Amino acid sequence: MASTKKRDFQNNTKTRKKKIPRRITSDYLHNSGLYYLQRYAASTEHFKGVMRRKAQRSCMHHKDQDFEKCLKMIDELALKFVKAGLLNDESFAHGLATSYRRQGLSYKMIQQKMKMKGLHDDQIKAALSDVDSRNNTDTEADPETRAALTFARKKRLGIFYEGEESRRPDFQKSMGRFARAGFSYDIARKILEMDEETFEQY
Repeated sequence: MASTKKRDFQNNTKTRKKKIPRRITSDYLHNSGLYYLQRYAASTEHFKGVMRRKAQRSCMHHKDQDFEKCLKMIDELALKFVKAGLLNDESFAHGLATSYRRQGLSYKMIQQKMKMKGLHDDQIKAALSDVDSRNNTDTEADPETRAALTFARKKRLGIFYEGEESRRPDFQKSMGRFARAGFSYDIARKILEMDEETFEQY
C-alpha cells in the first residue's frame, strides 16, 4: 500500500506542470501591483523591485517581450500609484521607524533594515528624527538609551535579569549582544551597570 502511494506521488510530481509566467501588460502589472500592496506595505523602490523580478521571470519565458519596455511600464505604474497615494515613502518610513523603535532596535540596526526596504538615507534620517522627537519624554533618556532599555528588558539583561545570580550572563557576553544589536559601547555599559535607583529616573 505504501509503495503504491509512493508511485502515485512520483507520477503526480512528474506530470505536474510548472506554472507559466503571465505575459507583461499594463493591465496585468496594475492588477498584480494592487494585489501586492493589499497584502504588504512597501516603499516605491521595493515595490518596483518586486515588479521587476516578475517582469524578468516573464521575459525569460516569453522571449519576444522587450524587458526594457516592461521596466518603463513599471516606472509608469509606480508613478501612478504614488500620485494616487498607494505608495507613500514618507508614511511608510515613519511607520517602520515607529515600529522598530518600539521593538527596541538601535539607530544603526533600523538604518540597515530600512535600507533593505528600499528607503534612502535622507528618508530614514527624517523618519527617525521625527519619531524620536515625538517620543521625547520628560525623562533623561535619549531615544537610543530608551531603545537599549527596551532591548535589555526583552533579552533580560542587566537589571532585567530574573534568574539565579550564579547563572547571570557574563558581562562581556552581554556587551557583545548589545554590540551585535547596533548599540554603542557607552550605552551598552550604562545599561548593564544601571541599578534600580538610576533606572527609576528613566
